[in-house]
Amino acid sequence: MTTSPPDVPPLPPADPQAVPPAPPPGPARRCGLAIASLICGIIGPLTLGLASIVAVILGIVGLVKISKSQGALGGKGMAIAGIVLGGLFFLALPFIALMAAIIAPAFISARGTTHAVMSRNNLKQLGRAAQTYAVMRDGALPSPDRWPQELEEFYGSDRVLKDPANPDGGRAYAMNAALGGMRLDSIPERSRTVLFFECVPGAPPSGGPGLLPTPPRHRRHHNIAFCDGHIEAIPLEELDTLIWDPKAGPAGETREAAPPTSP
Repeated sequence: MTTSPPDVPPLPPADPQAVPPAPPPGPARRCGLAIASLICGIIGPLTLGLASIVAVILGIVGLVKISKSQGALGGKGMAIAGIVLGGLFFLALPFIALMAAIIAPAFISARGTTHAVMSRNNLKQLGRAAQTYAVMRDGALPSPDRWPQELEEFYGSDRVLKDPANPDGGRAYAMNAALGGMRLDSIPERSRTVLFFECVPGAPPSGGPGLLPTPPRHRRHHNIAFCDGHIEAIPLEELDTLIWDPKAGPAGETREAAPPTSP
């Protein structure tokens, strides 16, 4: 014996005026201000803090806009990160200023030391050139007024004549004019007699202490090449101990020149 299924009532017809259910909400769109705030916070130190200021402003405005969007905008974490990164730069400013105050003088001092060493090297090459010139010419020194040309074949590049800190300023070294017409082996106390010295760029090729740069090219000292070939950094307070005129001592007392050394 078979049993018939119960009668199922038919479904009511669809109401044409009914509103379809709303689709599930999609993911919130990221706020562009939050993204920009994060980027500016990251690059802030590279712009010396300018982008850090922008990061804080954009981050705050972005947070306000996100909170008013009722979930339509996202990126709250990015906005907060941008504000934090921007603020950290300004919190670190005292430390940055302290480091700059420590590093900058050290850098300047190191640079000055490098230029002083390079200048002494230039004077050493000029002194060697004069020594070689004298050996090849029976002890005669080059003419004080023409030494740059007469020694050119011995010192080579014109770079030797320039101030390392100002290579475009012209010749920066001069010869002691009092040595004109003298033989190197006839000069007494060659270890204290000036041969070449640092001068004001563009000064005459020879002269005396009046051509020394004022203020000195280096910190409270001048580099001097002496007739015996050595180079020395002379403090300002010791300049009057040098011998400029081979016939006079440091204080100006007269003295007899040493007789030429026989070969």
